[in-house]
Amino acid sequence: MSDFVPDELRALRAVLQLCDPVPERALDAACAAARFVSSEGSPATEVLELVADSADTPGPALTRGADRASRVLTYALPGRVLEMDLIPTVPGMLTARGIVIDRAGRHGLGGSVTLRHPDGEHTGVLDRHAAFRIDDVPAGPLSVTLRPTGSTPLVADWLVC
Repeated sequence: MSDFVPDELRALRAVLQLCDPVPERALDAACAAARFVSSEGSPATEVLELVADSADTPGPALTRGADRASRVLTYALPGRVLEMDLIPTVPGMLTARGIVIDRAGRHGLGGSVTLRHPDGEHTGVLDRHAAFRIDDVPAGPLSVTLRPTGSTPLVADWLVC
């Protein structure tokens, strides 16, 4: 692939950076996430596919918590679905609550869900109903990893919350 950038795109970039610069916090978070991704070397070969995101729908988010709208993410995996609410708690922090169910609505999968972020990761264990809760997750770049008991971990692409 060529590294050539047309002069028109260079000029457009300069105008956008002058009129609407990217916030320094966003640049720092993106750089930290890129360093984290390049250093982790995950052995996982399976992917969690994001199939629904309430941030992509017009209007208010689907649920509300702590007087703030939560973001609802739905991931598909072989034979199952992982649904998770990201609920703002205090500025810059989230609580994640979710469940893993099979396509027939049954649960019972053991394992854990990990939210990776530039400063580390937070993990929640799936209970007997395959539900989890993860508190004190920093807002910003996040990636979800599902580690079913006795199976290969499933990893989602990074997104910004």
